[in-house]
Amino acid sequence: MANNNSRKRGHSLLAFFLGLLIGILLVGGAVAGVVIFVLNLKLDKISANKDDDGNYIYVNGNPDEGGAGTVMDLVKKISAMAKDYNSLSLGEVEVLIPAVGKLTDKLDESIGQFVRLEEGELQAVKFGELGDFVKGLTERINIATLIGATPDNAIMTYLCYGVSGIKFGENGYTGKYKAEDGTVHECFFEMDESNGKISDAYYIENGERVYTPYLTLENVNKRVDGVCNDLTVGEIITVPADDKILNSIKNSTINSISDDINSICVQQLFPDDIYARATAAEGQTNPVALAYLAVSEAPQSASVYDEKYIYYEIDTEKGGFKLAGSSNGKLTAEEFDGGAYYTCGEGKILFDKKFVYYTKNDEGDLTMVNAGSEGQGKLEALDANAEYYTYGGTSPLWKLLLYTADETTGEISESVYNFKNINTMINNVSKNTQNSTLRELDAAGILTFNNKEELNKYVTYYEDGVPITKQIGEIELTRAIGMFVALVPSTPNP
Repeated sequence: MANNNSRKRGHSLLAFFLGLLIGILLVGGAVAGVVIFVLNLKLDKISANKDDDGNYIYVNGNPDEGGAGTVMDLVKKISAMAKDYNSLSLGEVEVLIPAVGKLTDKLDESIGQFVRLEEGELQAVKFGELGDFVKGLTERINIATLIGATPDNAIMTYLCYGVSGIKFGENGYTGKYKAEDGTVHECFFEMDESNGKISDAYYIENGERVYTPYLTLENVNKRVDGVCNDLTVGEIITVPADDKILNSIKNSTINSISDDINSICVQQLFPDDIYARATAAEGQTNPVALAYLAVSEAPQSASVYDEKYIYYEIDTEKGGFKLAGSSNGKLTAEEFDGGAYYTCGEGKILFDKKFVYYTKNDEGDLTMVNAGSEGQGKLEALDANAEYYTYGGTSPLWKLLLYTADETTGEISESVYNFKNINTMINNVSKNTQNSTLRELDAAGILTFNNKEELNKYVTYYEDGVPITKQIGEIELTRAIGMFVALVPSTPNP
C-alpha cells in the first residue's frame, strides 16, 4: 500500500513539473498545440504540492494570498518574474514559492547565530544584490559570540557589548550602556548557562528589550576607543581599600589618568593622617578620618561622650562656639570628662568656610566640590538643596602644611594642594612655622613642652613702646625668638 502511495505521489509530482515545463514552452511560443487540460489544472489538485497537513510545499496555490490558481497562472507569474528577477526580493518570491521561504528561514537561523538581523531584513534582499548582501554581513559578524565575555571581566564585556559600570546585586549582574544620543540605560545580561558567558546585553525601553550593539568588525575601533574613554580604573582592576593613590584615581579613565594623577590632592592621599583624632581610641592602632555632614544648626549641650562626635566649647573671646580640644573637636574620653561641651549630634559638624568640602556620588564616594577649579574644595555657604561633607579641621602638624591666610582678609583656612602646586605647600610650611604660636608648635610636635602649664604663664613684652601681655603659648615663634635674643646678653667674640 505504501508503495502505491509513493508511486502516486511520484506520478503527481512528475505531472506537476511536466505541466509546468510545457506551459513555459507554450507561453514562450516554442510549441503550439494542446495540453490545455494540464495548463488549466488547478494547483490544489496536485497532491505532491501539499504536505500531510495541507500546507503548500512548492507553489502557493491560493490566488488570494499572492499564489497561482492554475498551472497557467503559475507560468505567467514565473515568466513575469523572470523578466526582472534582479529587482525581486526574496520575500516577494517566497509568497509564490514557499520553498524559498523555507530557505530564507534556514538562512535567517544560520546567519542569526553570528549576525543580528532585523525582522524581515533577509526577505527584503533583492536577488540581484544577494551576493553583496552576504559579503556585507562579514562586517556585522558577532565577534562577541566568537571570543566570549563574562560579566566579571570589565574590558571584555565592554568590548563585546558596550556595557560598563558592572555590579552584582539581587538581580544578578547589571551595568550601564551609553547610547548614541548620550542617554545612559541600566543594562541586563542574557547568559549562556552552558559556559557562563554573556550571550546578549539589553535594556528596557517602553516595556521592550533593546539589545546593545555587539562587537563587529564595523565597530571594533569605536569599542577600543571606548575602553580608553569610558571604562574606569576601578572597573578594570580591583582597587585595594588601603591603596590611597589607586582609590583616588579609581574613577579615572585610561585617557584621563595622566591629568587626574596631576590633580590628586594631598587630602585624598592622606585623610587619616590629616584629619583623624590625634590619639587613637582604645583598641585602635590606626585612627580613621570620619566625614561629617555640614549643618548650620546651633550645637546642643553634650552629656554623653561618643568618639565619633564633634565637640564645641564656648568661645569667650569672640563669642559663639569654637572647636574643642587640640584636635579640632575630636576629643578623647579623658578630655571630655569634666568639661562643658556642645555637639550637633552624630555625624554632624558646624559649617565653617575654612574647611574643605565634598559631596557624595551615586556610589557613596566623597567627591571634592568644584574639583579641578581654582576654588576646589571650598564653599562660601551651604546650599539648602544639597548635602555637603567635610572631615573638619586638620591635625596640628598638617595645619602648618595646609592652612594659609587670605592676602586680603587675613582669614586662615585650609588650602587644597596637588602635585601641580606641591611646591607652594612646601613654601607655605616655612611661612606658617614662623607665624605659628608656641602652643600650636607644641601640639604639632615641633616643639616639646614637658610641662604644658608653662604655656599658660603670662609674659609682657613691648611693641613700638606699647606693653603687651600674653600667655607664652599664644606668642608666635618669630616673636619668641626675638624676645630670647633680646634677653640674652651679648658676649664678646672669644
